[in-house]
Amino acid sequence: MLTTALESQIPTLDSLAGKWLSGDEIVTPPSISNTVGAVASTMNITGFQHANFPPIAQGGEAAVFQLNGKPIEAQSFKWSPYQIERMALTANGLELTSTMRVADGAPIVLIRFQIRNVGTQLVTAKFELKHPAGFRRYDQVWDWTNRNVNVRESFEHETQSHDEVIHDMKTGVVAKITRFPFEPISIRPGAVRVFEIVCSFNNARLEPFPKMFSDAKTCWERRWQEAFTPGNRRYTGNFPILISDNPKLNRLYYLSLVSMLQLERTNYRCSRRFFAASAPFAGCTIESFRDTAPMSMVYCLLDPKGFKENLKRWLTVDRSSHNAFDYVSGRGVGPWAAQNDSALFNSFWNYCAISGDREFLDEQRGKFLDWASSWKGRVAPGEVLPDWGENENILGSLPEYIHQVPSITAAHIGVLNKAAQLVSDSDAAKLRSDAKSLADGLMAQYVIRSGVWQVKHRNGMSVVSRHAYDYGMVGTNMADYLAPETRHELTDFVSRELAADGWIRAMSMSDAAAPLSESPATGARGCATAWVAMAVEAMGRFGQFYEMKDFIEMCEAASWQGPLPTAFELVQMPLTGHWIPRISQHGVDYISSGSAAFAQAVIHGLFGIDFDAHGNVLLDQPTVARPIMAQLLNFRTKDGLRDFHCGLVGVR
Repeated sequence: MLTTALESQIPTLDSLAGKWLSGDEIVTPPSISNTVGAVASTMNITGFQHANFPPIAQGGEAAVFQLNGKPIEAQSFKWSPYQIERMALTANGLELTSTMRVADGAPIVLIRFQIRNVGTQLVTAKFELKHPAGFRRYDQVWDWTNRNVNVRESFEHETQSHDEVIHDMKTGVVAKITRFPFEPISIRPGAVRVFEIVCSFNNARLEPFPKMFSDAKTCWERRWQEAFTPGNRRYTGNFPILISDNPKLNRLYYLSLVSMLQLERTNYRCSRRFFAASAPFAGCTIESFRDTAPMSMVYCLLDPKGFKENLKRWLTVDRSSHNAFDYVSGRGVGPWAAQNDSALFNSFWNYCAISGDREFLDEQRGKFLDWASSWKGRVAPGEVLPDWGENENILGSLPEYIHQVPSITAAHIGVLNKAAQLVSDSDAAKLRSDAKSLADGLMAQYVIRSGVWQVKHRNGMSVVSRHAYDYGMVGTNMADYLAPETRHELTDFVSRELAADGWIRAMSMSDAAAPLSESPATGARGCATAWVAMAVEAMGRFGQFYEMKDFIEMCEAASWQGPLPTAFELVQMPLTGHWIPRISQHGVDYISSGSAAFAQAVIHGLFGIDFDAHGNVLLDQPTVARPIMAQLLNFRTKDGLRDFHCGLVGVR
């Protein structure tokens, strides 16, 4: 159990909530989740959409509040890990407040809706909930979609005295949603009416609303505390507790872990627990190899036994054809991704090294070496560097970022040096020699004194890539091959061309492909959260801890909107010209487990904590001063719990 002193260092869920945002500031209304699924709010004061509780998916919008036949939009929103609050004031003096939660461990949406008459006149009005929605069961592969339910297909609505029932005539799903009284309602000045709205499926067993509503919060709070408690009953490990003198660092660290727990799923037949790639729009039934790798250290610290079980499931996937494991169907999904082998290597490596599971390491030794050497099959005759394929296999939305790209080659340089620890001296020397050859070949693509790299196409043409993905992958995998001046040039490029007000862009506006790259995750108008975390970690690996501190403090500004999403888009403000981040629905998801990469950046980048193949702790640059005074407590290693301290004297 945690001592009272340690427990007090863990932020409460309420302290990690976002700020109240006006409807004008929001493109994507907030989402919340429990351990069986997720649901998104809408701009309506009580509406919800994308209620994805696999295998049940929602199409359309449900619980749309209407006042005298007119839908009422929320005027302000606030996200918390366990609830979404919305407020509105109507022209006739009604103050509307809705609080939406999801029942603990069950696919049940709960909305407490309060109506207060803040005017001076009696108000009599007709209150209604409309449901242009449908709910359907899918037992097959979900992949990256939410099944796109067509609400005009095979759904029947039945009005009962206290509920509206939506029948799916195709798959038999029955959704039951509380309805308002048929007759108009009168509310005196100063009076309050509270309505309790429940949406459940297939005649689920319901408890009294106050209990379900209260449990939705208290069970989330209990799960949060358990995640940091050594020897807890829920997880086979625990998160380390961070204590620092920098509140912005603290917020990013803990919010990244909240975002990860938002994606914890415990009701799938294929796994007792996994962490979905994202929710609620897409990726809500899968673990993606390339998205899990940047947070695999954190994953293992929390639940090493569960992580190992899931890693074994990954081995059933044909990695040459798929990039993720789907926990509904138990099959591989998605196309081959060029990052597959390096991502698989690093996820398996982090599990084996942190847990000290030598038996599993020995079992998978052949796989490790296969992943480490697979790049050789992608080197064309007469070339030095591997060809990583087409756009759809690399980043998906950058037309010129193909073939010999720096980022994935850099990842394999890091993999080769780790693999060298698994073999005899002569074989290790060959692996290190291969890493050196790749590094030399990659440095030939560096644009001198610019901080950017060239991408070489199969036709021999080279184009300059001004991209954050190259920076992060190079910095976290091959820092030792870079001269100090090159490290500074790389980071200067990020500061000069990628930094915005509160976030960074994935691609420089000066990149020739910027006008063709609209994605807020990979283009010039935003950046994937995991890549921002990777950039922060790279600064630490470069020994640039003051720059790292500045970027952490800059990015914390984005964290007050809600959880850390798949990506933030950058929006240019009128008059000022500043670019500020916001959560966008276009090509990204509201919640992302990959955002736990920020916690991993703190562990690996700021504290420099790493492991060798035997599970022994290694400290990177332990004598170099850190401008942040911090402690990382109850850090789980094969030898037990360890505490780490960093500051002006380095790390100990």
